[in-house]
Amino acid sequence: MAIERDIGLIEGKDIQAAAEGLKAVAHTTRLEVLCRLQKEPMTVNELMEAIGTSQSNLSHHLAKMRAMGLVKTERQGNCVYYSLAHAGYSDLIQVLRSIYCVGR
Repeated sequence: MAIERDIGLIEGKDIQAAAEGLKAVAHTTRLEVLCRLQKEPMTVNELMEAIGTSQSNLSHHLAKMRAMGLVKTERQGNCVYYSLAHAGYSDLIQVLRSIYCVGR
Protein backbone atom coordinates (compact mmCIF):
# COMPACT_ATOMS: atom_id res chain seq x y z
CA MET A 1 0.00 0.00 0.00
CA ALA A 2 1.39 3.38 -1.03
CA ILE A 3 1.70 6.09 1.60
CA GLU A 4 0.21 9.35 0.43
CA ARG A 5 2.09 12.52 1.18
CA ASP A 6 2.05 16.09 -0.01
CA ILE A 7 4.99 16.33 -2.40
CA GLY A 8 4.44 20.00 -3.14
CA LEU A 9 3.84 19.89 -6.85
CA ILE A 10 4.95 22.82 -8.97
CA GLU A 11 2.22 23.65 -11.44
CA GLY A 12 1.23 26.06 -14.19
CA LYS A 13 3.27 29.23 -14.57
CA ASP A 14 5.39 28.25 -11.58
CA ILE A 15 6.75 25.18 -13.34
CA GLN A 16 7.81 27.33 -16.30
CA ALA A 17 9.51 29.79 -13.95
CA ALA A 18 11.26 26.93 -12.11
CA ALA A 19 12.50 25.45 -15.40
CA GLU A 20 13.83 28.85 -16.49
CA GLY A 21 15.52 29.30 -13.13
CA LEU A 22 17.22 25.93 -13.35
CA LYS A 23 18.30 26.70 -16.89
CA ALA A 24 19.81 29.94 -15.60
CA VAL A 25 22.07 28.14 -13.11
CA ALA A 26 22.94 25.29 -15.50
CA HIS A 27 26.25 26.83 -16.54
CA THR A 28 29.54 26.23 -14.76
CA THR A 29 30.48 29.92 -14.42
CA ARG A 30 27.05 30.99 -13.16
CA LEU A 31 26.88 28.06 -10.75
CA GLU A 32 30.33 28.87 -9.37
CA VAL A 33 29.35 32.53 -8.94
CA LEU A 34 26.31 31.43 -6.91
CA CYS A 35 28.50 29.13 -4.81
CA ARG A 36 30.92 31.96 -4.07
CA LEU A 37 28.19 34.49 -3.29
CA GLN A 38 26.44 32.32 -0.73
CA LYS A 39 29.30 33.09 1.68
CA GLU A 40 29.46 36.86 1.20
CA PRO A 41 28.91 39.64 -1.34
CA MET A 42 31.83 40.04 -3.75
CA THR A 43 33.07 42.53 -6.35
CA VAL A 44 33.74 41.61 -9.97
CA ASN A 45 37.49 41.63 -9.27
CA GLU A 46 37.07 39.31 -6.27
CA LEU A 47 34.90 36.94 -8.29
CA MET A 48 37.33 37.06 -11.23
CA GLU A 49 40.22 36.08 -8.97
CA ALA A 50 38.24 33.36 -7.17
CA ILE A 51 36.83 31.78 -10.33
CA GLY A 52 39.79 32.37 -12.64
CA THR A 53 37.94 33.77 -15.62
CA SER A 54 38.29 36.95 -17.67
CA GLN A 55 36.50 40.16 -16.77
CA SER A 56 34.56 40.18 -20.04
CA ASN A 57 33.35 36.59 -19.55
CA LEU A 58 32.38 37.19 -15.93
CA SER A 59 30.67 40.51 -16.72
CA HIS A 60 28.64 38.77 -19.43
CA HIS A 61 27.44 36.13 -16.98
CA LEU A 62 26.78 38.63 -14.18
CA ALA A 63 24.66 40.74 -16.52
CA LYS A 64 22.65 37.64 -17.47
CA MET A 65 22.31 36.67 -13.82
CA ARG A 66 21.03 40.15 -12.91
CA ALA A 67 18.50 40.02 -15.75
CA MET A 68 17.34 36.58 -14.59
CA GLY A 69 17.01 37.73 -10.99
CA LEU A 70 19.74 35.47 -9.59
CA VAL A 71 21.96 38.23 -8.22
CA LYS A 72 21.56 41.80 -7.06
CA THR A 73 24.06 44.63 -6.70
CA GLU A 74 24.87 47.21 -4.07
CA ARG A 75 27.22 50.13 -4.57
CA GLN A 76 29.58 50.94 -1.70
CA GLY A 77 31.77 53.88 -2.62
CA ASN A 78 33.52 53.04 -5.89
CA CYS A 79 32.82 49.31 -5.60
CA VAL A 80 29.81 47.34 -6.78
CA TYR A 81 29.12 44.24 -4.69
CA TYR A 82 27.17 41.28 -6.04
CA SER A 83 25.08 39.09 -3.76
CA LEU A 84 22.38 36.44 -4.06
CA ALA A 85 19.02 37.95 -4.95
CA HIS A 86 17.16 35.32 -2.92
CA ALA A 87 18.24 33.18 0.04
CA GLY A 88 16.64 30.20 -1.68
CA TYR A 89 19.59 30.06 -4.10
CA SER A 90 21.83 29.19 -1.16
CA ASP A 91 19.42 26.34 -0.33
CA LEU A 92 19.59 25.19 -3.95
CA ILE A 93 23.40 25.11 -3.80
CA GLN A 94 23.22 23.03 -0.62
CA VAL A 95 20.87 20.54 -2.29
CA LEU A 96 23.15 20.29 -5.33
CA ARG A 97 26.12 19.76 -3.02
CA SER A 98 24.29 16.98 -1.17
CA ILE A 99 23.49 15.24 -4.46
CA TYR A 100 26.73 15.70 -6.41
CA CYS A 101 29.44 16.18 -3.79
CA VAL A 102 28.69 13.32 -1.37
CA GLY A 103 31.86 11.65 -0.19
CA ARG A 104 34.21 14.26 -1.63
